[in-house]
Amino acid sequence: MTLRCRKGFALAAAALALNLVLAGPIQAQKTTLPASLNTSNPKPAFIRNQLKVAGDLGRKTLAGLEALPVDDSVPIDETTLQNARDTYVLIRAARHGMELNKEQSRFPDPTMDLAYKRVDAAWNMARAPVDKASSGISRAQYKQEAIQALSGALRMLDQALVIMP
Repeated sequence: MTLRCRKGFALAAAALALNLVLAGPIQAQKTTLPASLNTSNPKPAFIRNQLKVAGDLGRKTLAGLEALPVDDSVPIDETTLQNARDTYVLIRAARHGMELNKEQSRFPDPTMDLAYKRVDAAWNMARAPVDKASSGISRAQYKQEAIQALSGALRMLDQALVIMP
């Protein structure tokens, strides 16, 4: 290895270390859910309940997003954003409960695997209304993308609930 290559590697490593040291702590997702509902539990009945509550909150969020004007004349209602956060948190907890179920089951249920795939897709889509609210895009674009992603997430949740054992 040449001296020039070593210096470049050392500089890159130092920059990475400095970036890691200076990075602030990751903030937890703000939630208004009771702790008893915001936990991971491998029991299918518990997971089903989390998904139902997530679906209810997601539909409230969707109604709030659809009522938004396309211009910035009115700020996004904090209740709508909090419902979006809580929807995401519930889906994340249910998803983790499904992972625990699979790990703890002697004979994993293939229907739970199918439901998990839908919950995983919903988890990824449910993030959009929260992340895009502060991304600096226009309100019209935010509204369109958030409604589209959340609608997809709700479809996936509905399918998971039908499939789940």
